[in-house]
Amino acid sequence: MTDVSYVITVYNKAWALPRVWDSLRVQQGDFSREFVFVDDASTDKSLDILRSIAARDDRVVIVQNDKNEGPAIRLNQGARAATGRWLHFLDGDDAIPPNASQWMMNALEERNAPLIYGCRRVEDIAPVPETAEAQLIAEPLGFAAAKPITHLALMVARAVFMASGGCDERIFIQDQSLPLRLGARIQTMLWTDATLSCQPAERPGELSKNVAQQHHDRFFAAYNVLSSLPEDHEYALILRRLCASARWKARRDSGPLPWFSPAFFAYLRSRMGGAPSDDTLSATAARFRAQTGIRRPI
Repeated sequence: MTDVSYVITVYNKAWALPRVWDSLRVQQGDFSREFVFVDDASTDKSLDILRSIAARDDRVVIVQNDKNEGPAIRLNQGARAATGRWLHFLDGDDAIPPNASQWMMNALEERNAPLIYGCRRVEDIAPVPETAEAQLIAEPLGFAAAKPITHLALMVARAVFMASGGCDERIFIQDQSLPLRLGARIQTMLWTDATLSCQPAERPGELSKNVAQQHHDRFFAAYNVLSSLPEDHEYALILRRLCASARWKARRDSGPLPWFSPAFFAYLRSRMGGAPSDDTLSATAARFRAQTGIRRPI
């Protein structure tokens, strides 16, 4: 079995791929590795660049697609194609520190944890400091709900990822959904404030610039996990509050007089200890599902 499978989703990242590949090919450590690039029907020169890389390194796997379906579906596709014990996910324009993978793997194995998340920052690529520490989190779902994680700076055991169902393919942007889904499955995880992914300052075509899509996907990230849990689950309340927050932000950014809307007052109640009812959540989900201009993979 391969030790680490890098799974990188690519959509029109020709401008970024040389930098990303440079950071991958110099990864330090005595571990076996493969590089699974999943192209999401790019219309630029991304595939040409990937083929050029693969011609020089037989550890590179290219998964090609004819239809653009979004990162959630493509990450799952890459995970299925991967053979590694550990999955190291990357966005197609994020580079990683030269010792990132070895540092993450060491931390996971030393603490017997299946998942580690770190930080993604806009900064130059530099090694993870020797002084960096990883915090053991005993309640991963509660942590992921209280501290929303909205990026791909993680390494996870492939067996755990597959058992969790991977990314929620009902959601186009998986960033906040994935840590919630993984957190609902595992008993412990690691968190570090160290930079494990280096984001470029300018990101052409960045998905998060679509604010309506962002609010839609963040609502369903919490709502879908909440729907999968027992009604009396200890973290049901915080997931309901995440739903209320997404509802309010969508209303705030989409119409006049948002401060006088039911969504705002519901959000205030959630901040004061309350939570939206099942009926309110169902009605909100229906409105989000009826919203136009939203990518819904399935």
